[in-house]
Amino acid sequence: MSQGIAHAIERFAQLLSVATSTVLGFVVIFGVIVLFHELGHFIAAKLAGIRVFEFAVGFGPKLWQRRKGQTLYSVRAVPLGGFVKIAGMDASPEPYESEVPYHETFEAKPLWQRLMFMLAGPFMNFFLAFLLIVIYHMTVTIPPTIQEVDAGSPAAAAGLQPGDQILSIDEQTTLTAEQVVRLVQPNAGSTLSLKVQRRDELLTLEVIPRLDLERQVGMIGVTLFDQQRQPLLTSLRLGVIETYSWTRGIARAVGRMILRRTPAELSGPVGIFVVTGSAIQQGLGSLLRLAILLNINLGLFNLFPIPALDGFWVVLLIFEALRGSPLKPEQRGMMQFVGFALLLLLLVYATYQDVARFFLGI
Repeated sequence: MSQGIAHAIERFAQLLSVATSTVLGFVVIFGVIVLFHELGHFIAAKLAGIRVFEFAVGFGPKLWQRRKGQTLYSVRAVPLGGFVKIAGMDASPEPYESEVPYHETFEAKPLWQRLMFMLAGPFMNFFLAFLLIVIYHMTVTIPPTIQEVDAGSPAAAAGLQPGDQILSIDEQTTLTAEQVVRLVQPNAGSTLSLKVQRRDELLTLEVIPRLDLERQVGMIGVTLFDQQRQPLLTSLRLGVIETYSWTRGIARAVGRMILRRTPAELSGPVGIFVVTGSAIQQGLGSLLRLAILLNINLGLFNLFPIPALDGFWVVLLIFEALRGSPLKPEQRGMMQFVGFALLLLLLVYATYQDVARFFLGI
């Protein structure tokens, strides 16, 4: 009985530790992403000479606040967003906004500065994604890791699985996929002892490479990848290339969902929370790649022409410029109300999909 209680307490402590690290990871990742997004709007407003009333990370009750000059800086309880409150943009301004000189308001600025303000948030998310890719390539080292195992291959017979990291072959350390290939190819028909890392387990498996008759080399039937630390210039180049390729890939996937060529698979806070926990368990590399993915997703999503998002304001400002006059405040207010309602419905739908996928197995 005492052993059972001790085991239960140990298991509870492990679950509590995982839950705590997941919550902290979720808050930090989302907080940094939102901070950079709102920082973009904040910097653009300051450069344009627009009065900034408040710079907030999160929504809901204030956990911390500090006033510096004419701007209130705050951190709020719900880390799922943020805002920069500026003069001359709200459909229903506060009484104190009437005291701001007109030249310090959003409406008084030329079109290019207003567009710069709206686009600065998404731009900062793309920029943060670029920085994280550079950091990833400069800091993360991943041993040769199995991506795929061919059915009926020697690797499958030996029990190797996708995600296994090959640490050594016959006591020879393998740091790259190329080293694995060099050790396997000359040993067709010979038994090789592989030391493998599988999540928290360290395994020793034996595999006999099969002779590839066409190439006359030994093969075990796996697809491998690895990651080595790169110098700064190489990492910067990869940052540009991968930011573009990630953005293009996500945009194409969203386009296919909009055109109904693929099923609409959305993920909300619940899904992101679950994936964050998994990424934390897998290590720094997975956590960085998740943060990169979330940044690019947020940057693209905010460019959609949906009321209440940055992309809608870009379209609206261009429309008003072509029209020659702005819409009435009540018209803008109604559009924002509809936009928030649409976003709320989208959030509910994404949450339903997350619960169905992760907890109900639907």
